[in-house]
Amino acid sequence: MLSFLQFARKASSLTRIAAPNDKPVLILVVSIGNPEAQYHGTRHSVGHLILKNLCESQGFSQIKQINGFKFRCNTDKPDVLLYQTPGFMNLSGKNLAKPWKALMAQPQWNPVLVVLHDELDLDLGKVRVRKQNSSARGHNGLKSIQQHIGKGYNAIQIGIGRDSNREKDPDAVSRYVLSKFSAQEAEQLHQQVVPQVAAIIEEMRQHKHIFETL
Repeated sequence: MLSFLQFARKASSLTRIAAPNDKPVLILVVSIGNPEAQYHGTRHSVGHLILKNLCESQGFSQIKQINGFKFRCNTDKPDVLLYQTPGFMNLSGKNLAKPWKALMAQPQWNPVLVVLHDELDLDLGKVRVRKQNSSARGHNGLKSIQQHIGKGYNAIQIGIGRDSNREKDPDAVSRYVLSKFSAQEAEQLHQQVVPQVAAIIEEMRQHKHIFETL
């Protein structure tokens, strides 16, 4: 059984704010969303869609196992791992905590967490980076991550557009984010968003964004 001090140290190691040190950086890019079998192609799971496209277009075709968890990797970019969280959006933090802990336990790396997620207040095709310590702004997936891991992560927000009815109908947001992208919208994501996210990850490999905080 953990003592209170051991528990506090364990919790603080998971919730720490990323900062530069003498170790090489390892960037874990994770997508959050809902189970693929039922929610594939929906707006709320756009992070999963972009992650899949990154795997295909950026050569993340191999699997790296760490403490039983499988991460996608590219031998030409050993400082980046990709991971799709399982389960439902509102349990993102719980489902991410163990694989994140597995990376945090690697003594040779300085792990940095980057979360891909949907953003209602960005137009489709737009992308924005948010700093560590940012607010979840009502996003259930981010709220879950902050509950289990804290605010020590960057986020890459992926615009999914707005629903013009959401101010009139309180259920409109739920219906909208769980609706599927049209073929034209999916192509727009592939053509516009994937290159932007890939470019941001390359910037992060040069230590841009990743250590910034609010």
